[in-house]
Amino acid sequence: MLVWTLLFDPVAQAAPFLPNSDSQVLEQVPEALDSAGGVLRAMNRKLADDRKNLALALQVARLEIGLSRRLGDPRFLGRAEAALAPWPIGPPTPADVLLLRAVILQSNHDFAGSITALQRVVALKPGSAQAWLTLAAVHQAQAEYPSALHDCGQFADRTLGLAPDICTASVMALTGHAQLALRAMGISLSQNQAEARAQPAVAVWAITVQAETADRVGEPAAERYYQAALRLDATDPYLLAAWSDWLLDHDRPRDVIALLSGLTRIDPLLLRLALAERAIGDGQAATHIADLAARFETSRLRGETVHRREEARFALHLQQQPQRALQLAKANWTVQREPADARILLEAALAAGAPRDADPVRLWLRINAVEAPRLTALADGHIKPISGGKS
Repeated sequence: MLVWTLLFDPVAQAAPFLPNSDSQVLEQVPEALDSAGGVLRAMNRKLADDRKNLALALQVARLEIGLSRRLGDPRFLGRAEAALAPWPIGPPTPADVLLLRAVILQSNHDFAGSITALQRVVALKPGSAQAWLTLAAVHQAQAEYPSALHDCGQFADRTLGLAPDICTASVMALTGHAQLALRAMGISLSQNQAEARAQPAVAVWAITVQAETADRVGEPAAERYYQAALRLDATDPYLLAAWSDWLLDHDRPRDVIALLSGLTRIDPLLLRLALAERAIGDGQAATHIADLAARFETSRLRGETVHRREEARFALHLQQQPQRALQLAKANWTVQREPADARILLEAALAAGAPRDADPVRLWLRINAVEAPRLTALADGHIKPISGGKS
């Protein structure tokens, strides 16, 4: 899910570890993060002395959410939540706080909670374009496509340009109109070049959706779209994961290793790196597999379920545990129903010898007329699971 980040783009966990002394170095922090972290620390100190400073709390929360997205680290979401603690979700809570809380809930895959908060936002502030866009993202992730189209329409009523066009086209692409959606995306990107230049985060999102859609229907142009998005931002974690999946699906694991070798902090990227290393017999694979196992165990201890899709892929393709992968994929499907979730459930069910356990995916494919030849072949049992990409 990438949509929510558009207006919140400001400036990997390991196993629990206790240092031996106060002087022990725990982690080398990138210069850009260290600079932003210094600013945030100062802002948090000020907020600690003035907990009811709404403007400052909102500023801190937005920055923390942005860092969480850029670094793939949910700990920043906890810090954002702490900044907003004086304003719990409820009738007196300001709309701006509710919106940020909804984004945090969405990021933690508490979609029901996010929807509740967002519905309060639009009741208080019907003109909130970001609220409608976030609602569309949540509804689409849950395969509630009529609701997502309604939300995109509300979003389009409040702002024109590239973002509302892609919002609508992304839903069309999953409801039997993929080719029409691709044409609409291309036209909008061409017509809104000035907006794309002024708002590169919007452009990256739009082109990534275009690339994913093209890949899903088997269009060779997907590679060109991914490369165009990478030219705009070669650090976006979602884009890097999607591009890595494309490379894995096209038997280019060495390109994945070159792309991700320095990005092991982010769990979904480390998973793709380990898949690529395993594919070529790289000696680093064992180390990274052990690291991932520790991280997933740590997430379970914290009660987190955000990366259940990734853990299912890990169990199936790197641990050769199809039954566990199937358990994880089925649990994931009850919360999130996107093409990547469909793929891992189909693959795990086939590998576990329980193809009927993926019947919910087959129903999703049929009732929504989803155009995805790879998924259809898996659903029909015509191809075996592979340790490649997402959809």
